[in-house]
Amino acid sequence: MLSYYLKLALISFKRAPSLYFLVILTLSIGVGLLSANLALVNTMASDPIPDKSERVFHVSMNTWPDDQPNAEPMHILRYRDARKITESDIPRHSAVFYASGVYARDAESKSLTRYDSSVRATTPGFFPLTQAPFAYGSAFKHSSGMEVVIGDDLNQKIFAGGNSVGKTLELNGELLTIVGVLKPWILRPLFYHATEGRAFNATDDIYVPLETSIDLGWAIHARSSTTEEDGSVGNSRDKNVYYLQAWIEVAAKNNLQAFQDYLDHYSQTLKDAGEHPLAIRNELDDVNSWLLTLKVVDQKVLAFTLASILFLCVCVFNASSLLLSRFHAGKFEVGLRRAVGASNRHMLMQGLMESVLVGLIAGVLALVLSWLFLKFSGQFLPDLSKIAVLEPKILVSGLLLALVTAIVSALYPLYRASRYTISAELK
Repeated sequence: MLSYYLKLALISFKRAPSLYFLVILTLSIGVGLLSANLALVNTMASDPIPDKSERVFHVSMNTWPDDQPNAEPMHILRYRDARKITESDIPRHSAVFYASGVYARDAESKSLTRYDSSVRATTPGFFPLTQAPFAYGSAFKHSSGMEVVIGDDLNQKIFAGGNSVGKTLELNGELLTIVGVLKPWILRPLFYHATEGRAFNATDDIYVPLETSIDLGWAIHARSSTTEEDGSVGNSRDKNVYYLQAWIEVAAKNNLQAFQDYLDHYSQTLKDAGEHPLAIRNELDDVNSWLLTLKVVDQKVLAFTLASILFLCVCVFNASSLLLSRFHAGKFEVGLRRAVGASNRHMLMQGLMESVLVGLIAGVLALVLSWLFLKFSGQFLPDLSKIAVLEPKILVSGLLLALVTAIVSALYPLYRASRYTISAELK
């Protein structure tokens, strides 16, 4: 029977190709636009490390030395506060880092071409905490030493993607040895540095030991605050220079309170020494809570997604009106089929088969339109290109949405067709 209904559906399409083309185009535009917006929201709201996001926490503290901080608590820490975090054995892993930048080249190459590269000056715990994937070599073991880990993009530019472990990079005139090379690594959002509008930046090109970067005086390429006249990195160890971000990973949630107590006790010692005029306020936010606090999901995108839902409703109404006119024009054929024995159930099955075919075709066209919408959006708004990703679940959702909207748009016309009497249809 399915093949019979399919044959009837194809005959119906041939009889009114223009009308069905308009129905398919109407639904595909509505579904395609909504799918494109859902793809943006999905990327913005996704969990970057779902395996352990509930056990990884950002550390914020309010150790500002006077009673007028820029923010309370601050997401950036001074060196001695950050070191206190790394000294604790409560977390499974801890990472303290800041963003910088250098010009990089192969020290052994005759070419003098240098590549502007982003740098993450960090402690070794960064790599297991973020689950950084290694293609060659491994992470550096200490927070000091003339060693680096490089990302896949930089490795492709300088070493054509080969195993560059053991080779030497010249970074701003300094020679550092490569000990590890990462695989292509995409984090959306970039949870470990989602502040300053960087949530959808690429991962870094170079990872260097924190102490080495400080000794070399590599500049801070992110937010910083200080009460000192000299706020340079090289002199930051014993100064009130706030520029380091800190994350921890605990083995279990019950370790979190122990670490909270550890931070509060540290703050109390500062207060007892007269160095902490503010009320003690240290906060630990897991990955998703931190991203929610930073409002990573753009409210404008959410608003446009809501508008897309309303637009899809209009498209369904228009498609339903077109199908209603089609059923009304073909009511003589419906009456004839019912007169020779076709029941309302048979007519419903034929209508549903037509709807499924319309939905499948509209779904495929909608996915193409979604891709085009995202591509053109990325060209006009370059920032969107970083998050314009059609993941498999969005593709499947788009197809299902097209099927559902096609069936919904046909429900009222099918209901009206079932209400006709045979005598009225054959007049």
